[in-house]
Amino acid sequence: MFIKVREMSDISARIVGISNRIAVLSNDLKNSLLDMDVNIKKLKLLKKDVYFDYFGTSRRNYQKVLVEIIDLDRRRGTPAGYWRNIDRTFGGYIHADVSKGQSVNEGYTWIADDVMDQWMTSIAAARKDNEDKIEQALILINRLSRQVMRNCMIGFGISILVGIMGVWFISRSIIVPLNKLKSGLKRVSDDNYTYEMDIASKDEFGELAAAFNDMNRQLKADDEIRSDFIATLSHEIRSPLSSIRESVNMLTEEVLGPVNDKQKKFLTIAANEIARITSLLNHLLDTSILVSGINKRQVAPFDPNQLVQSAILSITPGAKARGIRTEFKPLEQAPMVKGNDKEIMQVIINILDNALKFSPNNSRVDIRLTRGPGKHFLTCNISDEGPGIPEDKQSLIFKKYYRAREVRKHMDGVGLGLNIARRIVQENGGEIFVENKPDKGCTFSFTLPVV
Repeated sequence: MFIKVREMSDISARIVGISNRIAVLSNDLKNSLLDMDVNIKKLKLLKKDVYFDYFGTSRRNYQKVLVEIIDLDRRRGTPAGYWRNIDRTFGGYIHADVSKGQSVNEGYTWIADDVMDQWMTSIAAARKDNEDKIEQALILINRLSRQVMRNCMIGFGISILVGIMGVWFISRSIIVPLNKLKSGLKRVSDDNYTYEMDIASKDEFGELAAAFNDMNRQLKADDEIRSDFIATLSHEIRSPLSSIRESVNMLTEEVLGPVNDKQKKFLTIAANEIARITSLLNHLLDTSILVSGINKRQVAPFDPNQLVQSAILSITPGAKARGIRTEFKPLEQAPMVKGNDKEIMQVIINILDNALKFSPNNSRVDIRLTRGPGKHFLTCNISDEGPGIPEDKQSLIFKKYYRAREVRKHMDGVGLGLNIARRIVQENGGEIFVENKPDKGCTFSFTLPVV
């Protein structure tokens, strides 16, 4: 039993420790790649030699970090497929000998935008694979712990006293830390990086807990940096965007002089695109504000029937334009719901927008309120007649910035609507989930506590 305990502890602590180091290095790898791209563009634009030096420094740092990552992955005892593939696929761009004179040439392009996107996507996939390896290590612990329990039962048959002491020891030294690891892993999968394990022992489980906490803090820091960057960028873009929008409006309204029909057509296109960009910025800001807790939430009872009807009114114009019917039958004797009505309104609108986006023309969207689960909750169900969601994607659609590959090219959005909905529902004491309908389409459901 103790041999198995030590074996699983050594393996898991080593894998988690190395994986945590790879997570930190992969972030440096991504930053070096972005620095290379930015500096080569600055060099072409400003023609200053210092940017070529910066480019070279970032390139050397990229090579150094990637070599260390591949070495760590090899020491972990798992195939280094992702990181070696990145080196094989994109290494030519790193090792290519580019002169400063060639770089400033107008016709020279260091790397195409679509290749850059593939590069960044490959790094993101490798980071995800690294997180999966941590999860696999925890699964290994769970499997080996089951074997430990079987050995304990054999000892219990030999001696009742020894058996009781063995169960007590295992429950204290193995099952409790495993449950904490399981709880922490579940929170990480829900994008909650605030949880820290409080295992204070100095054995292998303590080292594993420390490695897990380090990883969690790094993920939290990365998420906060990303949210702060998005919020800052969105604020910075809003001001010039407002000026552009007002300028286009003035031109369209012929304040600065008459415009012909062809000019009006292109001004209308520009105004529509500005409105679309503004909508995307608002989504980004909503997520950043929600994550940082800037909103001062006011919780009060409200009528769910009235809230759903108001949400339906806001999406009715878009639904009518495509012939989509929205059907809602108010719940009789509906209880008052406890929460922030404005936030819940946003949840319903986000889900309805998704339903309209994926529903075919002349279809139907159903909204239902039901009592349960239990007497302390009410459930809102929103069903559409779209293509449904593959089961392997259902756990991903609530992730921040996730968008299915098949809709990225022909549908707007940044993959934040459902993530915002989940955060709001959880903040208001409920849960949100999705399931496919037997015939076609899917149903999004979320629960809320009643008064």
